[in-house]
Amino acid sequence: MATIEKQTTINAPAEKVFKYLSEIPRHTEWAAHRLEIEPASEGAVAVGSTFNCVGHEMGTHRGKVTVTEFVPNSRVVYEAEDDTGRFRHHFVLEEESGATRLTKGVEPLRLSLLFKILSPVALAFMVPRGLNGDLQRIKAKLEG
Repeated sequence: MATIEKQTTINAPAEKVFKYLSEIPRHTEWAAHRLEIEPASEGAVAVGSTFNCVGHEMGTHRGKVTVTEFVPNSRVVYEAEDDTGRFRHHFVLEEESGATRLTKGVEPLRLSLLFKILSPVALAFMVPRGLNGDLQRIKAKLEG
């Protein structure tokens, strides 16, 4: 399935942007829908760290988030799985003259039957709009 990506430039150094985005429980601060996230594993966030999550969009969905890539000041990748499917999310940071170009993307890995039916509409309209909204809220948090 196709990866969908959107980008923005944030007037902050990559180190600050990375620190904020790598704190997975803080994703509740910028997510478009109500979201609950708590650590399921101990220690600092690293590859293999897990989190329990509850999403509240089109119902309540309990799931698990697992960090699969963690490159300081450069890249965070995690997979989220619940009854709607399994999705790989990524943030890629590129420093540009004191600012950071941030790319946020999502790739559906497995979809529930309902999401397979909705996927043409979701992938064409809902997901890109959601990514743009997330990026604008992240930008506002970090520049505000």
